[in-house]
Parts: sequence; C-alpha cells; structure tokens
Amino acid sequence: MPISSIQLEAFFTLTQTLNFTKAAAKLHVTQSALSQRIINLEEELQVTLFIRNRAGLKLTESALELFRYCQSKNNLEEEVVAKLKSKNSKELVGSIRIGTFSSIMRSILLPSVSNLVRQNPGLKLQLITKEVHELPVALKHGEVDYMILDHRLDKEELERIPLGFEHNVLIKKKNYRGPEIYLDHDENDLITSEYFKLAKRKIKKLERRFVGDVYGLLAGVTHELGMAVIPKHIIKGIKDIEVIEPQVILKIPVALYFYKQSFYSSLHSVIIEEITNNFKKKLDQN
Repeated sequence: MPISSIQLEAFFTLTQTLNFTKAAAKLHVTQSALSQRIINLEEELQVTLFIRNRAGLKLTESALELFRYCQSKNNLEEEVVAKLKSKNSKELVGSIRIGTFSSIMRSILLPSVSNLVRQNPGLKLQLITKEVHELPVALKHGEVDYMILDHRLDKEELERIPLGFEHNVLIKKKNYRGPEIYLDHDENDLITSEYFKLAKRKIKKLERRFVGDVYGLLAGVTHELGMAVIPKHIIKGIKDIEVIEPQVILKIPVALYFYKQSFYSSLHSVIIEEITNNFKKKLDQN
C-alpha cells in the first residue's frame, strides 16, 4: 500500500528541523496536525520513527531508512522535473553531495568532478571535508550521498567501490635540524603510529603537535614545526621537502561508499564513472 505523500512530507520536514514548531511552520500547519500525521505514519508502518529525549528528537534506525528513501525519491523527482523543463534534454541535473577527508578533497576529488559540473551548469555541488571517523555518520544522517574513506568499511547496506591506495611517507623540510617531533591532525590521528609499526621502529615517547589537516601538516613541515607522514600525491613537485626512508611506505586503501538502492538516477552512474576513472589515474593501484 502506498505511503501518503502528506505523511512523507511531514516526516521529511521534521527530519530536517528535529523540531515540531519549526517543521509545522514550514508546512503551514498546526503542531497538533503535524503530530497526527507522524502518528498516522508510524501506525501505518508499525514502527517508531522518533525518540524524544532531553536533547530533543532523535531518529530511529527505521526513520533513517525511511529518510534515505525520501531523499532518493526527491532526487529522482527533481531530475525528472528539471529534464522536462530543460531545453537541453542531454544536460544532467540534480545534486552531487560527497564527503571525504582532507588529503583527497583538494588534490583529487575536486578536480575529478570539476569537468562534469562545468559541462552541466544545472548541477548542484556540495563537497564536504571531515575527519575520517565523522564520514560514516554524515552518510548515515543524510548530510552526504557519497563518502570516500581511507579504510575498509564492511556494511551490508553499503556499496563499496575501491579507488586505489594512498602511499604515505615520512617527510621533513630539507636540512631540518629541529627536535624529533611529529605532526598529526589531532589526538585521534593514528597515521604516525601506524607508520612506525610498519617501519618496526620503537619510540619511547612519541612527541606530537596537532595542526588540523593534511595541509596543516605540510605547512607545519615547511615552517619546521616537526616531521609528518603524508601521502606522496600531496607533496609531488614540492622541492624543499625531503622523504625520510623512501623504502617505507604506509599504504592506505581508499574507497567510495554509498547506500544500496533499488533505483538510481542517471546522474548517479555518471558520478561513479567520473570518480572511479579520475581517482584511478591519481592514486596508486597496489
């Protein structure tokens, strides 16, 4: 039995605000009318969609699944309507929302989608940089439709497309004579520790400084704040940087993830093709 579009609209609007007052105002209905639509939807689906706590409303797992359905439905509808209105039927329309980590964003992802967006000016583009541990949450909660991770994530509901490997090396500024201090993104960044495990080097106490992201690492090395483990593709062409122990390479797998769906927009297949082809040109494949 089809779900009422009025109930779905109420549900989707509430997921955007997580506030009955704001959602009701957006829909131009009373709070009681909105509440009744949500109750009717929960009864029809025989699931709980929202949990109330001191922090406000929280989506259940069932709600997150329904939320992704609504997003997919809205994207397909947006594509059909835009194509009907467009004078150029071959032009792609819709939204591209991708989340990734800092070493991939500027050097590979942005160039990978730039031609596609230039050739299809009707496309909406949103690229988001987050720490790796934040990306699965962003995908789950619908902040992005695709995420690019630097580790393997095995979940039945996700599609995974391998893109290659980042080859990480330890670098310093040429002629650096400062103390043995290593730069990381933040306290949760384990790349330096993993590098030393691979190199089989034991350090009694790892002295670290934190500089935010991969470009902070590069700037920190340039300004002689310490040494850092950085992907080789980031330092390509930089002359005042020296690789320490070139034979020690920490290989990190990179993959594209998105939720499995019954139907995909025509834009989806183009996005996958553009990202896959461009990443495989710029990342090592073994």
